[in-house]
Amino acid sequence: MVSVKKNLILQTCYQILSVCLPLITAPYLARVLGAEALGVFSYTSSVVGYFTLFAILGTVNYGTRTIASIREDNNLLSQNFCSIYALQILSTGIFTLAYIFYLIFFCQDNKIIAALQGFALINCMVDISWLFFGLENFTITVTRNAVVKLITLILIFCLVKNSSDLWLYVFIILIGTIVSQLVLWLNIPKYFYFKIPKWREIKKHIKPNLILFFPLLAISVYHLMDKTMLGLLSNYEQTGFYYNADKLVNIPLTILSGIGTVLLPRMTSLLQNKKFENANVLLFQTFGFISVISIAMGIGIAAVAKDFVPFFFGNGYESCILLTYFFVPIFIIKSFTLITSTQFLIPRHKEKNLTNSILLGAICNVICNILLIPSYGALGAVIGTLVAELVACIWQFRFVVKDINLKNIFIQTSVYLLFGIVMFFSVYHISRIEYTLPIWILILLEIFIGGIIYSALCIIYWKTTKNPMLEYIFSFICDIKNRLYKHKINC
Repeated sequence: MVSVKKNLILQTCYQILSVCLPLITAPYLARVLGAEALGVFSYTSSVVGYFTLFAILGTVNYGTRTIASIREDNNLLSQNFCSIYALQILSTGIFTLAYIFYLIFFCQDNKIIAALQGFALINCMVDISWLFFGLENFTITVTRNAVVKLITLILIFCLVKNSSDLWLYVFIILIGTIVSQLVLWLNIPKYFYFKIPKWREIKKHIKPNLILFFPLLAISVYHLMDKTMLGLLSNYEQTGFYYNADKLVNIPLTILSGIGTVLLPRMTSLLQNKKFENANVLLFQTFGFISVISIAMGIGIAAVAKDFVPFFFGNGYESCILLTYFFVPIFIIKSFTLITSTQFLIPRHKEKNLTNSILLGAICNVICNILLIPSYGALGAVIGTLVAELVACIWQFRFVVKDINLKNIFIQTSVYLLFGIVMFFSVYHISRIEYTLPIWILILLEIFIGGIIYSALCIIYWKTTKNPMLEYIFSFICDIKNRLYKHKINC
């Protein structure tokens, strides 16, 4: 049996690395490229993002779920992988041609950057990470991504020196992702044999793939569309402000999304084997863990934003402080919708409900963007996203509550929110006191004190109510310690 703890440890370590590397490059890029160049990058990547969405369809979630349900049967595994990947090649080829058509006839500005962004479609063509997610083999995906990201980091610092190097930055980022995908192909022969699929084998995957694709398409409307509409209705500088504030708050979301990636195949496997009670227990535990982490991260970022943003991005990015405050509730809400989608709706084949919730949020987002962006710029886009995420979350919980009693989850979440508010005002009060300390030491002091306050309140609450969360965390930490110790012995 594949170890969920091991996969969570691997994926968590990788996601922490994913968080740290952008945090290292973001202040450097903000200074050497500037807000306008980052705005160009954000806008062009949002445009190619639509083409990559249609190219990859719903393959990541659909492929993961399909492989997880048949991984014990080598013949079925080989047949389904080849037919799903053939569909991926077909769709990617069509939308690569469509993007070339866009570059020739519709792209007016920043054509070189837009052309380089097209490498993202090549990445879609060679991406088979969903196979290893379905097999619950995260060791391969984590290690190759970690190595490539470190190499990418070194190249950015060595080669990107000013705003004219934007093309080089785009090239480094995208080539790195392609290389990391190609490495996975070396491990394919270990699992199954190749066979050329027939059209009827490919065709059977189209409908369920599209069903999972529509939620992804709707999500793009209030993620990619924000950047696109900012570029069209405002200016590249406002797009750059949005890009940096979005990165600052959503980088930690990658850690939480990693948890969803690990648990999706496990939840699918439990439901496939009709272990419904175990599935509900896993869902309840995940909700509790996500509540603790997302509130700590989100409110913690807001608490230090006033000092951190000018220090991190440099002069000229003060507008990002207010944007960060509005992004924090988005981050917390997205954490919950992430769990309801990957741990409840998708494994239970309730994609229609997921699609409807996101489409409703997308409509709200577009309306808010049209009304607010011309007057308020990046702030208008953030408010639109907040409304969209809240509407989608409420709609999804309408279906979750039919199967699972969420009363205890909401009570716990309310308690953690109270602890987060106490942490926020404690840290905010510290930031108002005049110190002679260097700003980076003050920020570290704020983070340390905020972490101590939040952790102490949580531990007292868990001890008082005999909540098993503390046991889960200690078990997780001990498992990491044991694995590190065994690795040291083997070395």
